[in-house]
Amino acid sequence: MNDALPTLIAVGGWTGAAELLLAYALVSRGRIAGDSLRYQALNITGSVLLMVNCAYTGAWPSALANVFYLGVGLWMLATVKRAYLSQLARRHRDRLGVLLRPGQRGALAR
Repeated sequence: MNDALPTLIAVGGWTGAAELLLAYALVSRGRIAGDSLRYQALNITGSVLLMVNCAYTGAWPSALANVFYLGVGLWMLATVKRAYLSQLARRHRDRLGVLLRPGQRGALAR
């Protein structure tokens, strides 16, 4: 297993670099939004893989940069998640408000 570890880490590093470049290209071409879950997932997994590779090879400035990249990705993921939950709550509140309005026959009055 020890002989396979350097190869595994190298493949992970290249995979992470490819994910970061793919995310950048997709956003630049307008194929995905910069605040989408797909973009954040590509950034988070790509930065983790590249961070491990950089730390293993001793490229500490790049490893640290990827730690910050990961932090931004996680922060944005939480922001996107909060916005999604807020939108979902508003939608349910509005739907419930229509059903419970006094004087109207809604689905609950049937």
